[in-house]
Amino acid sequence: MTIVTRDALYKTLLPTLEKMFDDQYANYRDGTEYHVRSRYGKYSIYKWEYNGGIRKNSTTLAKGLDKETATGMMKLLKEPK
Repeated sequence: MTIVTRDALYKTLLPTLEKMFDDQYANYRDGTEYHVRSRYGKYSIYKWEYNGGIRKNSTTLAKGLDKETATGMMKLLKEPK
């Protein structure tokens, strides 16, 4: 029977966990995301720009929209995958 120490677990698991998280969040490091927010029945569309995983800039593209217009604008803003 071998004894497993915290240090051994740390050295074994850390590289694997880092790779998993890096692969999962690679899309969020750099680039642009568009978001819809609702407040009192009116919708706003925001553009968030990321650099190095940190949101550097937030721009309001439109506000005071109804739900149908906001949904249509989001469909136009989505990039084809």
